[in-house]
Amino acid sequence: MRLIDPALRAARLVHTLVPCGQLRTARLLLELNGHAPLEVHRRLFGYDLSLKAHRDTTHLLLYLQGESFLSDVALIAPHLRPGMVAFDVGANLGGMSLYLRSRIGPLGQLFSFEPAPENFAELEANLRNNHLRNCQALQAAVGAQEGVIRFPAGLNGNLPDDGEEGTRVPVVTVDGFIQQQGLPRVDFVKVDVGGAEEDVLAGMRATLDGPDKPILSIEVQGRGGAPRADPRRVCEVLETHYRTLRAYVAPADFKAKQHCLRRLWSQVSPFEDLEQACRVDLREVKQHDTRRYQLLCLP
Repeated sequence: MRLIDPALRAARLVHTLVPCGQLRTARLLLELNGHAPLEVHRRLFGYDLSLKAHRDTTHLLLYLQGESFLSDVALIAPHLRPGMVAFDVGANLGGMSLYLRSRIGPLGQLFSFEPAPENFAELEANLRNNHLRNCQALQAAVGAQEGVIRFPAGLNGNLPDDGEEGTRVPVVTVDGFIQQQGLPRVDFVKVDVGGAEEDVLAGMRATLDGPDKPILSIEVQGRGGAPRADPRRVCEVLETHYRTLRAYVAPADFKAKQHCLRRLWSQVSPFEDLEQACRVDLREVKQHDTRRYQLLCLP
């Protein structure tokens, strides 16, 4: 048995009961582990998830919190149904992909796009190890036009700087991929690309202009976290294509600012409504340049 194993089990048990201080615990666990490889496992939405936890605190937070780590699923749950064709753009390690698969079922189709090499390796393994044959992991960035981009090793969910060396990764567009695959429709698209939201939208103009545009869940970054981000422009583009835009403070950020007792109460209270608690006016998204928001776009 590894020395770290009892600490991992104890931390997970404690934070199941007390949903506070997980980030501090994750950092302490990484210090305790040193630089040794550390792979952890847990069930997530009915599937087995493996995480190379030595990479960063995000992995350990997902291990400690489980399904509650992906708090934005509460916003999209009412809009997913079996048989849908879904895109997970910026799939990272595959947590959201597993959730989408749990909702669209074996009759649906899921395409998960992740460019960062180490993230993609974990994403692909998690889909493969759960034998999800109707799910395809693609090592590709999604952008405004097809091409190639370089992703350095160790980059976790962030855009590379111009001129950085690293693994060459193809860039695809949503429109081009749909045409290439011969898909008659796409029902749901989740986008989390760390500030490149406008590029993704530029590459799916035909899809957005079509009569059967997908439901779109997109995280919008402010320039404070991503210099290339332009929340106002993203909102303006979406307003031209969708009848209904619902804006939310990023649920993870909202929960992180809650007092410990409030977080504990939200775990047991049947009256807690994250959708209403996080809801904001779209004008706030356009004006705020430092916060993350989640937009739900309904045709």
